[in-house]
Amino acid sequence: MPFSIIPDDEALSNCACCQKVISDETDIVDFGIQVKPDVDLSDYRSHCIEIQLTSKNRPVHMMVTAARSDAKKEGKDGLFLLCSQACANEFKQTLQAEIDQGKLIESIKS
Repeated sequence: MPFSIIPDDEALSNCACCQKVISDETDIVDFGIQVKPDVDLSDYRSHCIEIQLTSKNRPVHMMVTAARSDAKKEGKDGLFLLCSQACANEFKQTLQAEIDQGKLIESIKS
């Protein structure tokens, strides 16, 4: 499954849910996910990629965890940045819809 690698500064500058700009003063919330076993992200480790979430009907940016990172050791294959707990709650529902549809995501690892 090919993904588009995007510049880190682009991926890390907006909330995955509301697209609001994340500044240095923003208290971010992150969500980790585990992808389905048949999805190979090894070519994208330590990069930000653009993925399509069916339920959002638009692409979102996801950081693919590095092979030896703490996040990867916790079972997180990808991370999404969010600007608030309200966006985190909404985005969790979005991710659950993706899991229910059986697409890319296996489970949420928050």
